[in-house]
Amino acid sequence: MQKTLTAVVFVAAVLALAGCGSAKPTAVPAVVGQRLDIAQDTLDATGLRYTTIGGGALGIVVRSHWVVCRQWPAPRARARAVTLIVARTCSLALARVVTDVIDDQLDEARTQLEAAGFSVIARSIDGDPVLVEDRWTVCDQSPEPGHRGRVVDLYVAHDCWDYS
Repeated sequence: MQKTLTAVVFVAAVLALAGCGSAKPTAVPAVVGQRLDIAQDTLDATGLRYTTIGGGALGIVVRSHWVVCRQWPAPRARARAVTLIVARTCSLALARVVTDVIDDQLDEARTQLEAAGFSVIARSIDGDPVLVEDRWTVCDQSPEPGHRGRVVDLYVAHDCWDYS
């Protein structure tokens, strides 16, 4: 009887972890290179569960201090859950080549870069708050196009001609 009960509990645990009976598999977004808090928010928005591996001796206390270095399954695969491997910093080999988004509308540039796995920070050249992204144009970016990075700073204005 004890072995049967143990087997039933084990099977139930495996089924729960595998996501059986839960929502349909969802396309996995690319979150490698993102801060852990942003990656988790992205996964929450898609309805995917996630687990993290890493975090050092004290675990993950401040999520924004950790970066996703690897993920399983790969982006665009269909899954119910994602495993994130995190560290304080990832090797430069995980950084991607930044594409040129200068002169693009901010909302389009953000969508393109985030789809490629970058974290994006928009900064107004004149210090104004960036509220409605489709009304802003990317005047400059860092890192420059063709360089490697994980985070892209976009410097935006309503009219880049004023800053040329």
